[in-house]
Order: sequence, then structure tokens, then C-alpha cells
Amino acid sequence: MSPTIGEALKEAWHRLEAAGICEARATAEILLADLLMMARPLLYVETHRLLSAQQCQGYARRLERRLRGEPLQYITGRQDFWSLEFAVNSYVLIPRPESELLVEQGVRLAQQWWHARQQAPLYLLDVGTGSGNLAISLAHILPQSQVWGIDSALGALRVAQWNAQRLQVAARLTWICGDLVAPLRGRKRDFALCVSNLPYVTTAEWQQLPREIKENEPPSALLGGGDGLCLIRRLIATSPAVLAPGGSLLLEVGWRQAAAVVESIRAGGQFQDVGVYQDMAGIDRVVWARMP
Repeated sequence: MSPTIGEALKEAWHRLEAAGICEARATAEILLADLLMMARPLLYVETHRLLSAQQCQGYARRLERRLRGEPLQYITGRQDFWSLEFAVNSYVLIPRPESELLVEQGVRLAQQWWHARQQAPLYLLDVGTGSGNLAISLAHILPQSQVWGIDSALGALRVAQWNAQRLQVAARLTWICGDLVAPLRGRKRDFALCVSNLPYVTTAEWQQLPREIKENEPPSALLGGGDGLCLIRRLIATSPAVLAPGGSLLLEVGWRQAAAVVESIRAGGQFQDVGVYQDMAGIDRVVWARMP
């Protein structure tokens, strides 16, 4: 006899808990609710409903994937970011809540630039766009903007394009495959803002990351070289070529990297102002710099 929703949840919860999976109960609920295409609270309204054989098999497959360490977001195929639901898969880094600080401060700086220039065309740039979460969030909040997203991975750009279509901002997004700002070489300096969450995990930190991350998320979206700043330094050096006068660069960095990034910006001598924003945990998370 097939189990009820309640019985299936209880068994899954205990298996996940025994395997040391964090938030075992919530994980069991999310996997089943997603499979049944119903809201999580309804699982307990219909706790005595019997599952079909096909549903039992589907739930078992999802549960096994999670027990093997595959992130929950890759199993369900989605992750919330800035109150929007983004499709994700193994081609892209899973968006993290701390990256919302890039959107929050990016919006503020872009609006300042736009209002100070009598509402000139507002062009924004996201370098290393991945799932497109930053570019698409900015486009949602700033309807007057046109946004470009660049990534070196074609698979990631396909995910970003799909997200832009689903979230109905595709008409204001342009996607480019290439290395940092190199595809924009020769373009007029007209971007009011460049945001970027480039790989910044150091080689030493990589060894200490949980297996769930190392074995599932794309290493190219995480590894930033020996000190984690290889790509960030290159963007600091090249982004002024495409930033408009008064335009800003926003960079997410690791928890011990802000001082080194600020030093790199000042040493380059191309930016007028530089500073740091902290995340909700009080960690120096985003470095900003403004063009003269």
C-alpha cells in the first residue's frame, strides 16, 4: 500500500536527519511540495492523502539526490533572490542572499547617477552574470534601464536568457559571451554602473569548502586563484574603459579581501572614490569605486 503524504514526509525527514543534512524537515517538505506542485503548508492539510506509485518513485529519486549531496536548488531547479524566482542548474552558481547587497547599493548608485544627469540613458553592466540574478534584479527595479550581462560560459548565459524571459525583462537585457569587459572593447564609455560577483574563493579556501559545493557548483564560478583576486584585479583595471564619467564599479568580495581590493583600486589610480559596504553579518562584502 502506498504511503500517505504524512508518512512519506516522516520517513524522508528521518533519513535526511540521520545523514546529517541541515534543515532535514524543511528539505523533506520542499522536495515533496515541489514534486506535487503544491504549497508546503498544504502538505499538512492533505497529510492523509495517498501518494501514487509514480509519485513515490519520483520522491525517492529526489531524496536520493539530496542524500548524495546535490544542492536542493539544483534538484528543484530554482532559487529565490530579491523576491524573484530564478531557474538554476549545474551551469550556474546558486545565488546567495549576501549578493543582494550588490543590488541594493547598485540601485542607489545608478539612481544617483541618473538623476544627476537629467535622466540620460541608463546603461548597466553585470560581469560574470551566471544565472542573471543581478542583471535581472536591476532591470526589474529600474525600468528605465538597459542592462548587459557578460559571462564566459555559454551554458550560464542560456540559463540567464531563460530567466529574463520568464521574469519578463528580456526586451531590456543583452547577453554577451566573453572574457570580462573584452567584448565591449571600442564601445563608448557609457555604463553608469558595473556590478560583478566574480569568483573569489582562494586555492586554500577551496580545499575547505563542503563537498556539496565542490562537487556540484561550477568551479569556474568560485575559484579566483591563489589569493582569490585574479579576475577581480583584471576587472578593476579594465572596467574604467566602459564606465561613464561618474559611473561606479561594485564588487562582491570574500570576508578577508576588502582591504586588498581597495588597495588595488587606489593603486590603479583610475577611480576617484572608493569604499566598502558591509552585509547583515557586519562583514565587508562589497567594494565600490566611482569614476571622476
